[in-house]
Amino acid sequence: MTDFAHSITIAASAARVHETAARRGNEWWTTNAVIDDQIGGICTFRFPSTGFHAAFRVIVNTPETVDWQCFDSVHPRSSGFKDLHEWIGTTVRFGFEKIDERTTRLHFRHIGLVESMECYGTCSNIWGFYLQSFKKAAESGAGQPFAGGRPGTQSEGMVSRIVPFRVHADKLEFAKATIRKLLADIEQNEPDAVVYRSHQDEADPLSFVHYMLFLSPEAHASHMSSAHVSAFVKLLYPCCEKKPEPVALSLLGEAALSL
Repeated sequence: MTDFAHSITIAASAARVHETAARRGNEWWTTNAVIDDQIGGICTFRFPSTGFHAAFRVIVNTPETVDWQCFDSVHPRSSGFKDLHEWIGTTVRFGFEKIDERTTRLHFRHIGLVESMECYGTCSNIWGFYLQSFKKAAESGAGQPFAGGRPGTQSEGMVSRIVPFRVHADKLEFAKATIRKLLADIEQNEPDAVVYRSHQDEADPLSFVHYMLFLSPEAHASHMSSAHVSAFVKLLYPCCEKKPEPVALSLLGEAALSL
């Protein structure tokens, strides 16, 4: 089986191309990059609104070669791939061939990304795009990285909402059954619903808060227009003391979130 490989000629010195690979992934791959280029260092690249991320350990960093070994990665559920973690155990390699003082041949290889993998076609096309972005970043300092938000943030660009509501006492059990049906429908039909949780107030069991996080505005719009949400609203709202009002949330910061 053959690994994905691609070579491109770049109008920049070998040192510049090496620096672009080893330290400047935020300028050509995603703005949401945390990079430690030392041997054993961790490099994390996030694409929050797509649901993809990959984390690598630096195992080689010489003037001739940079190798990243993937130890954590996930494709979004909406990809339809059976194995969402195919990248784990693969190695991304950048090789640098000096042509002259101002020209370098980049030899890129994703070792382990082979044609038998579900993600091969999608990933090879995406790598093709970002290697052109790499070339632009090395030559001019202006690549085309994914707008992934702030380095290290895991849900930048996603849509977050809460919906607080309180039900009538005689409707509590019916409301709970209706909520459970909604959760099952979301789990089955909405791969881009990253999180949807129904919380019941311990001090006031008639009060609930629904918390939801969607990959993108499009995913949220699809949720809101779905048949199962329409059915849920028709059943739940008559159980409530007043109509539930969604509250839009913006990201201030985050911790202990694993997506």
